[in-house]
Order: sequence, then C-alpha cells, then structure tokens
Amino acid sequence: MTLHLPRGLPARQTQFLCLLAARPSLTCADYRRLIAVSYRTAKRDLAELRAAGLVYPLGHACSRRYALGPAALIAPPQGPQTAPASGPCPATVTITIEPLTVPGPRA
Repeated sequence: MTLHLPRGLPARQTQFLCLLAARPSLTCADYRRLIAVSYRTAKRDLAELRAAGLVYPLGHACSRRYALGPAALIAPPQGPQTAPASGPCPATVTITIEPLTVPGPRA
C-alpha cells in the first residue's frame, strides 16, 4: 500500500497513518495506547487528520473508528515538470508499506 502524506505532518500522526495502512480501522483509544498520548492530544490529532481528509470516521460517538481517507491514498496531481532539479520539495511524501510475510517452516 502506498500512502501520500503532506510534508510537515507530525511524527505521531504519520505513525498512526502507517499503522492504519496495516489495519482496516482503529479507534481513538487505539491512537492513545499505540502513540502514547493524552486523550486531548488524540482528539485534536484525529480532528486535524479528519479535516485534512487523511482519515475517515466510521460510526458514531463511543463506537467511532477511523479508516484511511482518500487524501492519504490518492496521489496528488502532478503538474508540468518545469522546476529545476534543485527547486522546491514536493508538497507530499510517498510512503510504501509492504505487507508482512512470515517464512514457512524450514525443510
């Protein structure tokens, strides 16, 4: 799976999005436990990710889960390559996450 994340995203939000690439959905409690942040920080971070379209809320209130949003999965359009090689950095960072494989028993 390939994620397209905006440059400058905090490390904890990037880490959560990478975890979401391996899971179908996670909750706010999962965010708090896995990233080791407070309830307020988790709520604020998830609200920012939701506003950016990087996560999509599923369900209501206590049962709310978050899945990867379209902004994290769809590559931004590429404009004409008129900038020099030493020009500004692209606005997004692409992260490719390979599925885990477990080797079989040795013969």
